[in-house]
Amino acid sequence: MKTLGFGVIGLGVISDVHAKAINDLPGCKLVAGLDAVEARAKQFGETYGCRGYTDLDAFLADEELDIVTIATPSGLHLSGALAAAKAKKHVIVEKPLEITKERCNQIIEACEANGVKLAGVFPSRYHEAPRLIKRAIEEGRFGKIVMADAQVKWFRTQAYYDSGAWRGTWKLDGGGALMNQSIHAIDLLQWFMGEVSEVFAFTGTLAHERIEVEDTAVAALRFANGAMGMIEG
Repeated sequence: MKTLGFGVIGLGVISDVHAKAINDLPGCKLVAGLDAVEARAKQFGETYGCRGYTDLDAFLADEELDIVTIATPSGLHLSGALAAAKAKKHVIVEKPLEITKERCNQIIEACEANGVKLAGVFPSRYHEAPRLIKRAIEEGRFGKIVMADAQVKWFRTQAYYDSGAWRGTWKLDGGGALMNQSIHAIDLLQWFMGEVSEVFAFTGTLAHERIEVEDTAVAALRFANGAMGMIEG
């Protein structure tokens, strides 16, 4: 079987998680990393025994590259994903896929048009407990579900948001307590219950300074199947 060559775009904190996961997968190999900062690209290459690039065209032209993982700030996912799809590389994108529905659709449409696979990083669906719940729902073991909630009462410190100029901005982070922190629970909620047809919400920035996005949110939902729900983040 052919060994699949992976490349990572965006060599910040999460890139190490991707690199180690790729190298742990049978039949897969990390072959390249791309970052606008030359020192990061060089260090990544030395750490993982792969090629470090600063030029996107050169990165995508790497003959061993089959799959591209996008690990840039959320609002920069679009450009890398579109370029990778155009180059006929399969695309894996860190959560969230992008920061607006329109930009998400551009990525989806580009991958469909170029005949490449697209995946978002939503690992919670692969944990044992959610898979058991999903199977039980499909088997009808819970009967008619009329209410389902997602409660994510976590806390990110001010230092987390201060650690990167893009964090907590609408332009590059796209959101806070929901888009960034609660997104996996919201993904599971929709995976279990189906699409949401109506939503009403309150959001606020109540516990942090120097951020544009929400750090607290509550929403009331009506699902397409008639069930109701809540989100707290």
